Parts: sequence; structure tokens; C-alpha cells
Amino acid sequence: MVSTALTNWAGNHTYRAARLHEPDSLGRLQEIVRTSEVVKVLGSRHSFNDIADTGRRAVTIDGALRYGDLCGVLESAGFALHNLASLPHISVAGACATATHGSGDRSGNLATAVSGLEVVGADGEIREFVRGDRGSFEGIVVGLGAIGVVTRLTLDLEPTYQVRQDIYERLPLADAAENFDAITSSADSVSLFTSWRAQTVDQVWLKRRVTPGDAFEPPPTFFGARLTTTRRHPIPDITAEAVTEQLGLPGPWHERIPHFRMETSSRASTSSLGRKGSTPCSRLTDSPIGSRRSCRLRRSERSRATTCG
Repeated sequence: MVSTALTNWAGNHTYRAARLHEPDSLGRLQEIVRTSEVVKVLGSRHSFNDIADTGRRAVTIDGALRYGDLCGVLESAGFALHNLASLPHISVAGACATATHGSGDRSGNLATAVSGLEVVGADGEIREFVRGDRGSFEGIVVGLGAIGVVTRLTLDLEPTYQVRQDIYERLPLADAAENFDAITSSADSVSLFTSWRAQTVDQVWLKRRVTPGDAFEPPPTFFGARLTTTRRHPIPDITAEAVTEQLGLPGPWHERIPHFRMETSSRASTSSLGRKGSTPCSRLTDSPIGSRRSCRLRRSERSRATTCG
């Protein structure tokens, strides 16, 4: 068995199979066919389409699995999710049921990756739902616990990719308002952090997908904000021990898209946000069902901070 990324002869299609078998005997071929759910046979790979591919990329998981535990497994197999939340410590079922969002104009929230799920209803019966089967599928995915207990989910995957993260500080609030669309569409993931105590957005976190050999260099200024040269926590006076790698160093998607590292306590990562009263103001591009853009301001009594999203 070989785990590799293969393309067809023309190079216009990359096969999505997780494994490539090269049986050296008829008996080995029989074993592979007998024990595999789906098998396609490759010849000289002269086909210009995906007829010899093994189908769409997806993974079915236990609903209680945390994103941080799932992502490393996907990465090792050469796959990725399209988006992640700020924290990797949250469960997949809970995040999708509540329409937990990542960031970026081009990426749907986490629930948009769900193509199927298994639910134990109030009557104790197990029901399965698949994208496209029912007009209410999106509402079932973002069920807020009302549909039942989600025990399994199937998520869409894509080939693994790398991301770099650059941080800017002190974006004038007037410039942020005037150029909001340009700012939020400037990278794959964009987060604005502010305490609302001055006429500035304290920090702008830009996360971009990059390819090997990418020559991109961030400009020293960004709509009036200045590029940082040291790692930053969302709260200026908190050490950056818990945050993911910054300063433009490319790395695996799951080690850059979340703001905080899996190895750190979720309580330690987020409690400082509540104590200090600074919360992320990120643009949401999707409603709970991923169909329209919404942005809502709410005020926390505990921290007296405002969050967009």
C-alpha cells in the first residue's frame, strides 16, 4: 500500500483516494477487493476526469471528538477541513449544532462542512440525515440540541494546505469602518480585536493560505495599522504562550487557523479575554445555515466587552 498524491497523465486531476494499492498477486488483489468499501482501478491514468477516482473526500467521526484531536489525524493522512474556530478544544458536534464560526469572507461556518449526521431522537430511535435528502437538512445540522443527541457526523474534506499568520496593531477605527469590506476580504481568515477603549482596533490577525515557495511578503502597514515583529496575545498585556505561531511562519492549517494551541488549556486561553474585556470582532459571512452574512453586536455583563459575531 502506498499513501501518495497522484495526478492523471494530463495533470489536471489529483486523485482523492487515501490509499493506493499495488497488489503483486491475484490473492492479494482478491483480499483488497474483499475488504475495501470502494475500489477503483487505475491503468495508465490517461483519463481526463475522475471516473477512476474513489469519490468525494469525507470523514465520519464520533460527535464528541474535539477538533484538536481530529485535525492531526486528518493532516497525517493528507487532508484538511475548510475552516476552524478560535479554539481547537471544542467538540465537533457541539460546534456544528451551534453554528460556531471561523472567519473569512470566503469560508462558511463549521456547520457547512457537515454532509451527514446520526441523531438519537427523543424517542430513543437512531435517525440518519444526509445533505440533499431533506429541505431542512441545514436546520437539523444547526439544531441547537432540539433535534436530539448527535452521535456521528460526516464532514467534507479537502487536500491539506499551509497557512501563515500576520498581526497588525492599532488600526484606526475610522479606517476600519470605511474599509471594512476590503479588510475582511484581504485574507482567508481575518479577526479584529478591540477593547473599545480608544479610537483604534487593537489588533488585526490575518491568516492566508500559502503554497511552497510562496513569495508573499506582508506590507509594513495595513490601512493605517503597523505590522508587528513579535508574537502577540489578543490582550496586549498577556504573554503569547498560548497562541498559535505568528510572524508569517507557514505551517499546517490546523496549527494556524485557531488562535490558540491545543496543548494549552482552553480555560487558560480564553479566561483572559473575559477578565480584560477585550473580545474578537470578526466578520461573519454566513448565517447558521451558511446562506447569508450576518453581524450582531452583543454586550457581556461580566466583561462589558462587545463582540461582533
